Amino acid sequence: MLPNVPAYAVTWFALARLGAVMVPVNMRYTARELEYVLRDSEAGVLVIDASCHELLRQLREGNAVSTVERIVEHGPAVTPDAKNWGDLVALAGDSAIDESRVDAESLMSIQYTSGSTGLPKGCLLNQDYWMVLGYARSIQGPTPRRVLIDKPMSYMGGMWRFLVCLHVGATACVALQFTLSGLQQRLVERRIDFFSATDAVARLPDHPGIADLSVAWISIAGLSRDLHRPLEAKFRSVVRELYGMTEAGAILYMPADAAHMSGSGSCGIPAPFRECRIVDGEGRDVPPGETGELWVRGRGIMRGYLNQPETTAAVFSDGWFRTGDLFRRDEAGYFYIQGRIKDSIRRSGENISTREVESVAAMVEGVQEVAAVGVPDPLRGQEVKLCVVLLPSYARGQINPEKIIDHCSKNLAAFKVPRYIEYLGEFPRTSSNKIAKQSLLTASGPIYDRTTKIWVES
Repeated sequence: MLPNVPAYAVTWFALARLGAVMVPVNMRYTARELEYVLRDSEAGVLVIDASCHELLRQLREGNAVSTVERIVEHGPAVTPDAKNWGDLVALAGDSAIDESRVDAESLMSIQYTSGSTGLPKGCLLNQDYWMVLGYARSIQGPTPRRVLIDKPMSYMGGMWRFLVCLHVGATACVALQFTLSGLQQRLVERRIDFFSATDAVARLPDHPGIADLSVAWISIAGLSRDLHRPLEAKFRSVVRELYGMTEAGAILYMPADAAHMSGSGSCGIPAPFRECRIVDGEGRDVPPGETGELWVRGRGIMRGYLNQPETTAAVFSDGWFRTGDLFRRDEAGYFYIQGRIKDSIRRSGENISTREVESVAAMVEGVQEVAAVGVPDPLRGQEVKLCVVLLPSYARGQINPEKIIDHCSKNLAAFKVPRYIEYLGEFPRTSSNKIAKQSLLTASGPIYDRTTKIWVES
């Protein structure tokens, strides 16, 4: 549990060299979320930043670190029973350790990802997974010399960018955190020639220093089609789509020389070491132009989900990994994402499980039932909207939005906390009595916006 500091990369590669298994943790996790990961992964050592002292205190009070044999703090350690990361490094000898016994199939990391099944799932990823991912991304565009890493190193996005630097010999320019307003100044000051762009980045006003940059290429994932060519013109650079996920790494990419596909909305073609097919509900291939689920297979895909054999079995079919995403393919072989089968929300590149949000919000006294949905947002792609039905004995004034938001803030990472709250008398239902979530995307009454703290009429 470290921020984007040099100690993160050092620890990551030290563990890989030793043949140990790393469990990356989001710095924004609450005590509840971290406790779940510690227990589920059976972690024996916790490497944590010194800024997380309050979190450690909460974990100790809840006896959540009872299975942890050692705590290593990065920074000025003040916790009596913890080791100091810097002191451990200073004690290290000058000679290399004995030859490692790891191979391509050795388990390297358990990467937790939020999906559609409630609590985060631990993806079992071997050493080869990371080698394949780094290589695949390193050849999907012109070779960069200075790569901006402003994604968390605890996520696949930050990690593959670092691996690209190692594969091509580029300089990793690692930012402590992402900044939208300061992004272009950062590009200019550091002479960055590879970075990632979203709709919000593409809409930034021109910076005077941009004209002097020489950008190798820019990666995108789901950029609005009308912003693609203007972004290329602005940076005089190749802008190419990528598609992947924690479970399977790099899956699709748009070749750098496919200039005619700019603005098409396509995710491209299968990445190196990947076979892809689009199938119907019976697992049969669909013809070009028709929509179905994307299946992928190849080298370096996860072994499965930790402690979840049934879920693992459900996502694999005869060696093919079922992405849960809907795609179509055109006659030329280019793939286009059409939507998601999974019940999840994609906010600023983060996958948010609606079931996890719902399970936390449902704990508020007076709440009868809740449903979380992702609503469109021009800046973040989607925002979390929580629809609430109260128990008949409770009035809305008793369970106000601030009470629900406060409870969620204490039990969920900040990016998972609902932005919008809407109260309903009852939920719309399908014929099988499930909540008709599609109907919840359009408001039927006033909605509370926690960013402005005001009610907005539908």
